[in-house]
Amino acid sequence: MIGMRDIQTDLQLPAILENLITGELSFEQSLDERLTALMQALCWVWRCERCFLCLRDPETSLTRITHSHCNRPDRDSLLEPNWTLEDEAILSDPLMVLAFQSPEAVYIEDVETADPSLINLAYEQQVFKSRALIHAPIYTQGRLYGILEPCMFDQPKTWTERDRWVTVQMQMQLAPLVLQYLEHQRR
Repeated sequence: MIGMRDIQTDLQLPAILENLITGELSFEQSLDERLTALMQALCWVWRCERCFLCLRDPETSLTRITHSHCNRPDRDSLLEPNWTLEDEAILSDPLMVLAFQSPEAVYIEDVETADPSLINLAYEQQVFKSRALIHAPIYTQGRLYGILEPCMFDQPKTWTERDRWVTVQMQMQLAPLVLQYLEHQRR
């Protein structure tokens, strides 16, 4: 795991990410469209095959993969139409256990060789079918509100310093958008 203070600070977000986060676009876009476009842009920035945003309401323990982009037509985007109660499989997943304990992202270069204390290999292969991933908790006000997860399917990936820097930036900058999205969903 890597913290914000461990990352080089002279990097800049690509303009597409900055514009999608801040909303400085040349056309009007809903928050839903903005988050969907952000998943696609993040796939490009991270050079990954899928990126999804799983949101959770800490008040109700309801979760849902709300936004996703997948570059592979033979793989599932994992989008979920309905909010569901967190179940035992989610709550016992080592990555989620870590996410509930800390906002630090976990970088898995290869699920097949990763430390079993970080990955439930059978669960990961059955549900997500990822080979490499970043599991980036989105915290605000000291509570877990979501997970941002880019991944590769068939091959390991070394997550670069730049990938890690972008992850930290997205964790921080997505938090207000996640709160706004959840507030809108509660209405």
